Amino acid sequence: MTQCQSTDRNFCVPNEKNAALFVDVDGTILVCQPYFEEATADFGYFMALRGFDPAESIAKLKEIDRAKTELEGFERDRFGRSLIETYNAMVALKRRRFKPEASAHDQRILRNIGTSPFFREPQLFANAAAVLGRAHHNFMIFAVSIGNREAQKYKVRQAGLDPVFDELIVTSRDDKAEIVQQVIRDWNIDPKLSAFVGNSKRSDGACLSTTNFIYLPLELGWSFDHSKDLPLDSGFEMFEVKDWREAEEKAINRILRRRKAAKRAHLGILPP
Repeated sequence: MTQCQSTDRNFCVPNEKNAALFVDVDGTILVCQPYFEEATADFGYFMALRGFDPAESIAKLKEIDRAKTELEGFERDRFGRSLIETYNAMVALKRRRFKPEASAHDQRILRNIGTSPFFREPQLFANAAAVLGRAHHNFMIFAVSIGNREAQKYKVRQAGLDPVFDELIVTSRDDKAEIVQQVIRDWNIDPKLSAFVGNSKRSDGACLSTTNFIYLPLELGWSFDHSKDLPLDSGFEMFEVKDWREAEEKAINRILRRRKAAKRAHLGILPP
């Protein structure tokens, strides 16, 4: 056995390199966006109870949260702080007055609404676990996720995905392409025979500059995800698929076939 091969795994490629899959978590493996939409709706309902227009409050929240995300990243307490900042902005805009104890109580409620999406019972997209389980035999697999490390570890563990991943990489910034490039160097990975799987053209699609990209838009997310063009002329390929089964058949298995062909060519074996 070699370092890239064991009794049940073989991710060897020619020239003593490795093959890998890099996989986004939220919106790609696990349902995410509906939980934030539910929390946003709860915020609108709460603001209506306090006498504010819910649609105006939600529009203001999206403006504030996007700016905060661009500036601060994706830490777990960001969304709750965005709710509180929006509440304070609406109070000032409408010149409302609340007693200090009432305002403090409101902010506790909003903080709880803001943390609610992070520790929900994980819901896997159809066939995600099965496809990743099969891919585990042929690729190193790295979860590369934006968010809070504690929350992401909880979701991966609760979803039963711990054994699938060789490493869980969590960043609070929109820097996945840089991270993937580092992993490719550190683990001697062949980027031509590897791929990133994700639902965001912005944060995941940026990885097309360093390896192939399997675009799996199970969740379209929010406007932050759509504000960046894909890298052009990177020498890598984008596969656009509609579900995990198609990701396996039309992307992962194609990369595997190319790997087998590369191995045969490396050994001087003519194609059948």
